[in-house]
Amino acid sequence: MPDIHWVGGSDEDREAVAAQHEAYLVANSKFDWDHLMSVYSESSWATYFNLNGHTYDGRDHWIKLWKYYITQQETGYWRPFDMKGVISGDLATVWCHRNTQSTWFGGDDPMSPRREGKPFISRSTMIFCRQDGDWRCVHVHFSESRSEEPRPGGI
Repeated sequence: MPDIHWVGGSDEDREAVAAQHEAYLVANSKFDWDHLMSVYSESSWATYFNLNGHTYDGRDHWIKLWKYYITQQETGYWRPFDMKGVISGDLATVWCHRNTQSTWFGGDDPMSPRREGKPFISRSTMIFCRQDGDWRCVHVHFSESRSEEPRPGGI
C-alpha cells in the first residue's frame, strides 16, 4: 500500500482510511461493485464527481456506471503517488495523483478519445466519514491532470 503523508488522526484511523482508499483502487481496477459496497457509503446524500465530468448521487448510481463501464472499457490499477491526507474526528480526506491507462472496446464512443489507450495522470480527492465505526467514502472528485503541460504564466 502506498504511503500517505498524514496530518492528524490516530495510527489506527490512518491505517483504516488508507486500507479503504486501497480497497477502492482494487475494486475500480476490475469494476467490482460487490467490493465497492464495503468502501462507498450507503448514505443517499453521498455524492461522487467522476472523471467523465458527471455527478453520481449515491453508491447505487455509481454502481450503475460501473455496470455500464465493464461492458465498454478495460482499465487497470490506478497507481497513486504524491499522496496526502488529513483526519479530524470522524472525517478524513485523501488526495493524490494517479497513473493509469484504459482501453475502450465497447460500441459506444469513448468518453475521452484524447487519452484512449495512452498512459495518463488523473487527480483524486476522496472524503471518508466514520459511519457506525467504519470508514466509508462519501465523496470523490476525480479530474484530469495537466501536470505534463506548461502552467499558465510558467508558474
